[in-house]
Amino acid sequence: MVVINDVKDSVVSTIATTFPTIEVYDERMEQGFNEPCFFVLMFPVAHTKQRDRRYIRSHSFDIHYFNNDNYTACHDMAEQLYSLMDLITMDGKLIRGEAMTHEIVDGVLHFNVRYDFHVLRERAPGDKMQNLYQEGRLK
Repeated sequence: MVVINDVKDSVVSTIATTFPTIEVYDERMEQGFNEPCFFVLMFPVAHTKQRDRRYIRSHSFDIHYFNNDNYTACHDMAEQLYSLMDLITMDGKLIRGEAMTHEIVDGVLHFNVRYDFHVLRERAPGDKMQNLYQEGRLK
């Protein structure tokens, strides 16, 4: 089953692999960080029941990109992130990014993306039928 940290780790790994010279923070940013860098912030995760043991899970991310208030570099990075975050690999499977948007606030790029997928819960252990007696007659 997919856990929340798997999705977050896949997003961070995708960014870190593509931009090996740029630092990627995923929990907390250190004081005095060096720019350029990324900060991956996970928004609240939604878990919605569909039917029986099926759920839809939505993971939303705000990827911050810091680059010394350089708006041109931020827009260039947004363009790259649209392609990069479209499909990411998690446990050998591809998941598609949805609802991608970006904006620059106070010189920092905020790139938003959401990953939705189905989750199937394990069946709860229960009593199984022991015996079945059936009668039938011919006419």
